[in-house]
Amino acid sequence: MTRETAAEGAENRAREEARAAAAEPLTVYRVFWLFLIAGIMGDFIEVVFWLITRGELISRSSLVYGPFSLVWGLGAVLLTLAFHRMDDQGAARIVMTGAVLGGAYEYICSWVQEMLFGACFWDYRHLPFNLSGRVNLVFCLFWGLAALIWVRLLFPALCMFISRVPRQRGRQMVRAAALFLACSTALSAAALCRMDQRRRAVPASGTVTRFLDEAYPDQWLKERYPNMGILDEIDW
Repeated sequence: MTRETAAEGAENRAREEARAAAAEPLTVYRVFWLFLIAGIMGDFIEVVFWLITRGELISRSSLVYGPFSLVWGLGAVLLTLAFHRMDDQGAARIVMTGAVLGGAYEYICSWVQEMLFGACFWDYRHLPFNLSGRVNLVFCLFWGLAALIWVRLLFPALCMFISRVPRQRGRQMVRAAALFLACSTALSAAALCRMDQRRRAVPASGTVTRFLDEAYPDQWLKERYPNMGILDEIDW
């Protein structure tokens, strides 16, 4: 057997293993792993993209602690639930469906952030074919391409990776990550809500709000979320 034949055989076995892993039923354990990996990867991709396009090394995390993007993580869950077992569908259908779902998802995320925190974390009004600055045609197409890449490449590969993690160790890692993310998410939401209260001149009324004022003042949050815009300060 030649080296090329052996390599081709190993590649085919890996492809079959990935396809078999992707065909397994979805469980909370597997979905959380996908959420975790996509959230970390998404944060890294945005940091690199910002560095390449703007020459700035800045935080793109959704949380006050940890390199993690909730938008990317939840987006991966959405794509997983929407396209599970759809790898046999045509590329055009996957791209179109992904573009519509991704655009709707991004619009809802933007709206929720503005309603909860009085701030926006992205603004596409400078781009053509945008809808209220929350979403635009180009990024919808990016969502469509992301859906195709996810269905055909990333999802099977990640499922294979997850299946290779020893179950006991994997569960321990999932519990630790879930606890950390839950605490960081709750703290991030509290800090941003308190920032919105300070903007509306709501005084600190207890131990928790005083702690948030001292630990996470506006300047600290603006450095952590450098792309965040306060609605009252934006020139609409």
